[in-house]
This record gives sequence, C-alpha cells and structure tokens, in this order.
Amino acid sequence: MTITPADAAQRDAAIDIVVAAQRSPATACAYLGTEAEGIRAELDDLDTPWQETLRVAVDPSGRVVGAVLHDVDPEDTMRSWIHGPWTLDDRTWSEHAVPLVRAALEQLPPGVERHELSAAPAHTGMARLAADLGWHATGVSIAYRATTATAQRWPAAAPDARVATPADLDALTSLHDEAFPGTYASARQLLADEARATLVLERDGEVAGYASGEIQADGAGYLDFLAIAPGHRGTGLAPGMLSAISRELLRRSGQGTVDLVVDEVNAPAVALYEGFGYVRDAELLGYRSWPQPQPQRAG
Repeated sequence: MTITPADAAQRDAAIDIVVAAQRSPATACAYLGTEAEGIRAELDDLDTPWQETLRVAVDPSGRVVGAVLHDVDPEDTMRSWIHGPWTLDDRTWSEHAVPLVRAALEQLPPGVERHELSAAPAHTGMARLAADLGWHATGVSIAYRATTATAQRWPAAAPDARVATPADLDALTSLHDEAFPGTYASARQLLADEARATLVLERDGEVAGYASGEIQADGAGYLDFLAIAPGHRGTGLAPGMLSAISRELLRRSGQGTVDLVVDEVNAPAVALYEGFGYVRDAELLGYRSWPQPQPQRAG
C-alpha cells in the first residue's frame, strides 16, 4: 500500500470514493454534503486548494482505495480540519484510515497542532480512528435547516440589529471568545470577511449580542455564531437576533435555506431553534486532538 499525492486520474477516482462514502452517515465526513455537485463545490471553496492537499491510498494494482485532504488556518486559529478519510470498504478502512490521516497531518505548517475530524455518530469507524490517534470526542451536535416556508413562522427581526463595523471589534472579540472559546474563526475574521453577514445588537450604547453567518459553496446559508452578552441573557433578545440573521442569510441564499449546528446539550438553544421551525437534519460528532475548554452557553 502506498499513500501519495494524487495525479489527475487519481483525483477523479478519489472523488468517486468520496461521493460514494458521503451517501451514508456510517461512512461520511461531516464537513461535506451528500451530492456530487455540491461536494465538488465545497471542495473548491476550501481556503487550502484540495488538489494540493489530497492524498490517496493506492493498492499494488494501482487502484485508489482511500483518500484524505485537509483545510488549515496557519495564521489566526492555528487549526486544521481533516476531511475524510474515505475508503472503499471496512477492510480498506482498517488498513488505511490512520496512515491517511497521518499523511494529511504531515503536510501542515509548523505550529499547527490543533486538528479536528467530524462525522455522524453512526460512523463508528471514525470513533475507533480517533481513539487510535489519541483524540477525544467533543460531544454530539445537531444540524438544523430552515427554508423560505419556515420564515413565515419567524417573529420580527430585532429593529436595532445592525451590520457590525471595525469599531465593534473589541466588544465583539470579548463576547465571541467568551461564548465560543477556541472556535474556528476569530472575531477579527468575522469582520474582515466581506462575504459574511455579521450583525450586532446594541442596548444602551453597548453590544448586547451578535450573530454571524455565510453562504456556503452549494448556495445554502449557514449560521455559524449567535450569542447574547452575559448581562443581557434572559431578557428576550435572542429571538430577535436569530430572526435578523436568519432573514439576512435566507435573502442571500441561492438555495433558499439556512443551516446551523448546535450542541445537543445546549437545551435553551435547541428550544430556540426548534421554536423557530428549524428542522433536525443530522447529528454530528467531532473529534479533536487537544483539550477542549468548556464553552459558555449563549441564550
């Protein structure tokens, strides 16, 4: 068995393996979708060109039997996200999953030492892989989806929600880091990315809450972050903030959908999203290489 960078023909074979694996929660990586066209679009949208990071496992006959790739943020969060691995079947998984992940990790820039995998709880092979690597599970998250039809049930958007500006950086950083410690995007990145929708909610001249989302490569809106400042939690601000960001993402979405992911144990957030008509779409389980700080629950 050889693990190698992929040539053009091997890339096509690898994509076939990825598409087949993504069709089942028992073999899919949570970072990508399930349809071939959407998978290619999502790969093309990665910050790190996937054609360069793709590594394939090749058997003695020259057949591609497994694949892995990564995305990395070497400047801000110093984190990597391992996409895959994917293999032809359980036997090739047992043989090649760990070597494939190690081949992805070997490419990373110096200093990037925080790595993450994600899959559905049904993907028991990923759990075994994480254990073999010495990584730990982060807990089950729930993926939700809303559509244009769902929006008819939403309350009015908070009238004082506005687009975040550079002047909000200090307040946004404090709230973002408190609500989502160690997450994959910094407050500075939320403001710098012009493709993002980042809104803040003001009360008495201070930032009382914020929300941020983006449009994914397949055209779906995605709500990454929503939090209310500690001094304003329990005052009923979250629904208006959620309505404002959801409407903005829905307006921008080419698919007319908005997705989000929330920790299963975050009961207030689960109740908020389900009360808005967000529908459960999938369950996800992350695996990380580093100790995870306990996040504060926004509400």
